[in-house]
Formats: sequence, structure tokens, C-alpha cells
Amino acid sequence: MRKLYKKPHTYFVLLLFLAVVLFIGREFYPDGGKLEIINKDRPVRIGYFHGGRVNMMYRALIYDYFDEGGISVELYTRFLKEEELFKIPQTHEETNKMWKDDIEFGNPFGKMRGTEIVDLIVEGELDGGTIGESSFIASIHEGLPIVVVAMLGYDAVPGKAIIMRRDVEINSPDDLRGTTLISRRAGPGDAIFLREFLEEVNLVPGEDLTVIDQVDEDDTEKWLKEKTIDGGLYHLTTVRHLVLDGTAYVYQPMSWMDPALSHALLVFHKDYIQNHREEVKRVVDAYVKRIAYEKGLPEEQKDRSWDKGLMMEGEFQGMEIPSYDLPPRIRVDLLEEMQGLLYKYGEIDKTVDIRDFIDESFVE
Repeated sequence: MRKLYKKPHTYFVLLLFLAVVLFIGREFYPDGGKLEIINKDRPVRIGYFHGGRVNMMYRALIYDYFDEGGISVELYTRFLKEEELFKIPQTHEETNKMWKDDIEFGNPFGKMRGTEIVDLIVEGELDGGTIGESSFIASIHEGLPIVVVAMLGYDAVPGKAIIMRRDVEINSPDDLRGTTLISRRAGPGDAIFLREFLEEVNLVPGEDLTVIDQVDEDDTEKWLKEKTIDGGLYHLTTVRHLVLDGTAYVYQPMSWMDPALSHALLVFHKDYIQNHREEVKRVVDAYVKRIAYEKGLPEEQKDRSWDKGLMMEGEFQGMEIPSYDLPPRIRVDLLEEMQGLLYKYGEIDKTVDIRDFIDESFVE
């Protein structure tokens, strides 16, 4: 017979979680209303790339969590292959009007590389940004003055997969010989993940097969449909779309290494942190409060609107969109492992103590 009681530690975890949520709520609403905006004259400017690993920041913006927390925040991004930086609207309806001709969401939106965001932070056009783990490591190796203050989304289970064209039959790794595979335009992480897979199955890029890296978002689908390529490492939202329309099939989810290596970070210029600690604190607090809200929602109320770009939760063929921790502590172990991989593949020429570029006080 199944037992109807839960272990004591389960109750403790639940009570602790509720206490955190209530504490955060009290921080935001000390007198039953939202906090007064402390930076009306100069909002915090954050560079943003649109994707599952950072989408919680977007949801914090459009659902007014920053304003309610007493901090004015502006998210800035670009359209794919365009140079102009623009401010993301504060409602999803307004953002939808800007999208056009994309795979699912309109003109490829928010397609900024992490290294581009860091460059804008260093140049003073942005105060902080949402970047991937590899872009962060590459940047600190260049001596750029950025510091990570919180971990954003990460792949708790595979959120990427190697997919193949529907007419390309692959029954074993040996069948991949002679094919052409791609990784998408991003930091060096995706290219490394693909090469780690090929190393595991004893295939050498350039000898056994062709690998093309840094392929633009709009070309990843077009090339597959035009049969210019045979497959590659794709992200879940694109995988889902291409499988459902009959273009491709999933050959293998990213299970050959820890999927959590693929994660994103919230970073700021070190001088901005030094001079604006309260602003950074309120940004992180608002982000944490949105995580707490979503984790507290009943299952039936969770929004899985792929078409709306909210991506609160989603699953497809054993893969899932990124998860978010509460609190969003920075995973030094993942960053150190990723640093080792970047060194292995020649993206950096030495290793450094990553803790020197982390400020954990905002999430502790």
C-alpha cells in the first residue's frame, strides 16, 4: 500500500520555500504597495539575447517586477544581422508587433552574442547583460571588467539535440561519415558541445565529416530544408518546429555531457557594481521574485505558450527548456569545467581563478 505521509524533510523544504517567497514579498511591499523607483533619471541598461536561458528576465520586465521592486530597468537587443540597438517594449503585445518572418516568432529577435553584449558594457552603452557561460569565460580571459552576479537559466536536462534531415538515415555513429553538420551562431559553447559528441563517437571534423560553426539563426532552418546540410546541434524550440513540420528527426539529445554546462549569467561592469550596489541588488531581487512566483504556481496555471515566447515550461521528446534555481546561485563548478573545455579547444590560452570575477553577495 502506498504511504500517505511525506518525510519530515519534505515539509521543511516546503516551509523554507514559502518563507523565502514571503520574505521577498515583504522586501518588495513593505507598506502594502510597490517600492519607490530609486533611479528614475537613469534606468539600468541591460543587454539581452532572447532565449530560454534568459527568458525569465524578459518575463520580469513585461510583468512589471522591476517597477514593483523600485528599480527602472531597460532591456536592449538587436534583430539578427542588424546593428541598431533598441529597447524592448514593456509588454509582450508590443514586442510581438516587432517580429516578422521568423521560424516561429518573427524576424529573429534578440539575437545578440554574449561577446557583443560585453563589448557594449565595456564601451559604456550598457550597464549589464545576459550572456552565456562561454562568452563570460572568454571575456574575462581578455581582461574585460565584467563580474557575474547571478545565474540565469540552465539545462537541467537536455535542451539541445543533434537532429538530422528526415531523408538522411543514421542508424549508428559510423553513418555520420561524409555528412555535413552545423552549430548555431553563438559563443563558442555550441561548437564545443558538438565536437565533444564527435570525439565520443570517434569522428574527426574535417576528416570524417564536415562541420560548420556559427551559422545564423535564419540559415539553420533554411539550409536544412534546402538540403545544403544534413543536420546539426539545434536548440529545443527549433528542434520542435523542424520535427513537427516533417523536416527533421531527433538523432540524439545532448546526453553525452552535463547539459547544465549550457547556462546563462547576469553580469555587470565591475565599476557599475561598485557605484550602484543598491540598483544591482534590486534587479536581482526582482528576478528572484519572478522565479519564486513561477515555482509557486499550480501546475495547471503554468504558461507553456511557445507561440507567445513566454516559455515558462515546455517539453519535447525527452528534452525540456531551461530551468531556474531559487536562489540563483552561481555554479562555479560548471564555469570551471567549461573553462577547461575552452582551453582544450584553443579558445583560451590559460586558465584563471573564476571566483575573482564573481560577486555572490546579491544572491546569498
